Amino acid sequence: MIRPPSVISRLQSVVFSNTTVSENLPQGSISNMPWRAAGVSYAQNEIYMDIVEGVDAIVDATMGNLISSDVSGSIQCQSHLSGVPDLLLTFQDPSLIDDCSFHPCVRYSRFEKDHGVSFVLPDGHFELMKYSITVK
Repeated sequence: MIRPPSVISRLQSVVFSNTTVSENLPQGSISNMPWRAAGVSYAQNEIYMDIVEGVDAIVDATMGNLISSDVSGSIQCQSHLSGVPDLLLTFQDPSLIDDCSFHPCVRYSRFEKDHGVSFVLPDGHFELMKYSITVK
């Protein structure tokens, strides 16, 4: 946090080469995660995750065989968790996911490394990710 300038602080910074950057955020200031408010507390902690998917398929009319299919989906979350919860969501077979986009709370570098979705979730309703799966 940058302290407000004053005449004395300006003189001190010139004479002593001091920085005006503070190591700690003042009480009641914005957290370093803009999607999560500081000091969130609930009597009952709960989270709900809904997986919403749509399927488009092309089927052979004569034999009934599947020619190709596309699945597009999203993970919708409703969160009421106290503090700063750090969660990890894993998939049984992450190689099936072709294309995905994430909420800013997701640590993308972790997803690239081991396909785990690691995140500090926002409070309330949000869309964690969108994805698509193509089967030919």
